[in-house]
Amino acid sequence: MDQGSDPKTLTIVLNRGPFISEYADMAVNLALRARKKGYNVNLYLYLDGVWVAHVRRDKDFANVGEHLRSAMRRGVNVKSCARCADEARDITEDDQIEGIPLVGIYTLIDWLKESDKVVTFTG
Repeated sequence: MDQGSDPKTLTIVLNRGPFISEYADMAVNLALRARKKGYNVNLYLYLDGVWVAHVRRDKDFANVGEHLRSAMRRGVNVKSCARCADEARDITEDDQIEGIPLVGIYTLIDWLKESDKVVTFTG
């Protein structure tokens, strides 16, 4: 990206949970690479993707929760679908990584409208 231009925005929609496929890792790695290239990055955790924010503690192996916290420290904006988390899966904000709010689907719609690119990880 040109240094003088406004940064582009990438929104990533993650519909898959951790440890069932590599989609969660791929989504977070894409978010980190896009941030490194200067993009504004939104990551919306939807459907089973809300389980990614549930991996709060460090593990004895590299894990998506650790990578997600790293992405957030680097400026990736992460939000979880409230209906998918709290209402459907009994995951509250206290159950997930600190700093990831539960929001409505309209947040995703706003992000999609503001984005230059959208990538979904579903399966």
